[in-house]
Amino acid sequence: MVYNHVARKVSFIVQQRINALKIGQKMQDLPEELWHESFKYYVKEDKTRKGGPNMRLIRLDPEKPSLTVTGFIFNKFVHPYENRYVTVREAARLQGFPDEVEFKGCLTSTQQQVGNAVPIQLAEAVFNQICKSASEHGIFELSAFSLFCGAGGLDLGAYKASSHGCKIKTKIAIDCWKDACDTLRGYLGNEILVLEQDITKIANPLNYWKEQLQCTTPPDLIYGGPPCQAFSQAGKQKALKDPRGVLIYDYLRFVDEIHPKYFFMENVSNIKAVNGGKLYKSIIKKIDSMGYNVADGILCAADYGAPQKRRRCVFIGIDKKLGNIILPFPTHSDTVSFFPLKPYMTVGEAFSNLPVLSECHQEF
Repeated sequence: MVYNHVARKVSFIVQQRINALKIGQKMQDLPEELWHESFKYYVKEDKTRKGGPNMRLIRLDPEKPSLTVTGFIFNKFVHPYENRYVTVREAARLQGFPDEVEFKGCLTSTQQQVGNAVPIQLAEAVFNQICKSASEHGIFELSAFSLFCGAGGLDLGAYKASSHGCKIKTKIAIDCWKDACDTLRGYLGNEILVLEQDITKIANPLNYWKEQLQCTTPPDLIYGGPPCQAFSQAGKQKALKDPRGVLIYDYLRFVDEIHPKYFFMENVSNIKAVNGGKLYKSIIKKIDSMGYNVADGILCAADYGAPQKRRRCVFIGIDKKLGNIILPFPTHSDTVSFFPLKPYMTVGEAFSNLPVLSECHQEF
């Protein structure tokens, strides 16, 4: 059985649009009579171009990585060959999730879980870099605390990572999203204690860790991606006016109070531009004051083996007593290179061997 692989029902007009799309084509490539009304307005009447076209359809190119996967692609990405939108399972493959992961909850919830996740290949590359650094200091197992785990993109990356004989052992993963916790628990529940918990309600992070595990030692590594909707260009960009925006500081509070040897935080690539760059500078200043050196930058998931071009801003922190750390080098490329880089993974490769589905539409 292949989990979460079901064709969505669409209206007759949407099916007509999908049927007319050729590989790589978008809404503007369709005959005008098939355009969505909001798209017509955007193209023909909105002279300031402040609005955005609704239903940014695109038929994926099987010979290339996909565009960025988000929770909103399920009325946007059309299958390369089949006349339908992509399924949750296909999107999960673009994110690097194994087929054995069953996403729990309603359709909207499963779509958001996949869309909110970090591509696993990108996560694994960062964790391998942390493992490499740890091994250079004689550390061959890193205990880890996962914050804002969601459905487990980072957690699966940590689970797979191994470099220079060092492995990561995540002990606790927390999130306040029940469906996402159920998803991660269903796949890694025997390896990780997955807890439905609001991070803002934890007054003493170190005591929480020790009480849950009945242990006395703190974690070696904290990782997580505070919710990014407040900063995302795909969202409302309310930044720190959105309660989700300030969760970055709750993440840093955990790092500050627990003070692990390493931490890994990721967020949208747009974060450096938020509030004129003031948020980014504030984060870097806080990290420095906590006693960490940091490597930060924008990484593209396709450069690390994911079949999509999602870009994320990553921060890798290392205790100043341990020196410095660098970002992982790319392992894949879309051009011929003198370095031993592999070619980009493609949508066609990601979707291979999945059962064929027929389009599913209904008259409205």
